[in-house]
Amino acid sequence: MNRTIVTLIALFCVACGTDQVKADESPLLLKPSQLADGRTWTVTGTSYGTWGDLDANLVPCGKRVIAPTESPTWWRSFTAADGTTMTQIVVSGVDAMDAFKYFYAECGAVGTVTSTVGPKNVARHDGEVEVAAMSKNRFTVIAGTHSEKELQRFAEIARTHLDTIPS
Repeated sequence: MNRTIVTLIALFCVACGTDQVKADESPLLLKPSQLADGRTWTVTGTSYGTWGDLDANLVPCGKRVIAPTESPTWWRSFTAADGTTMTQIVVSGVDAMDAFKYFYAECGAVGTVTSTVGPKNVARHDGEVEVAAMSKNRFTVIAGTHSEKELQRFAEIARTHLDTIPS
């Protein structure tokens, strides 16, 4: 009985410390050094929780339906020396293709038709550009105040980075 209690307390303590590591040192999130574009980037915030806990202003195009509420979610915000801002959101343990399809369906411009090949992974919301990508069982969105082309490049960096991390 005592051994069981000690084991449970030890597991609880390990779990308590894990959230901090998951948020601040999560291997899923990009580091400023990976955003090599000639600017100096700094991390301005990092957090971990569930998709349902995500601040409303971080939810891509304001649509919570994109991922299940209980999905583990990490986010990190960056600021460049020139004032440009960017946020990365990573949702784990989901069917990444389904999340991508929801992003496409919910965030796409209704009533417009373009001649692009494949599903569109770019949306505009609240003055920012949002770019979605997927890797294994993870879905990521890069959002920010700079060009669509740059954000697409960062989304590709995020996707290939996630590809290197075991599921």
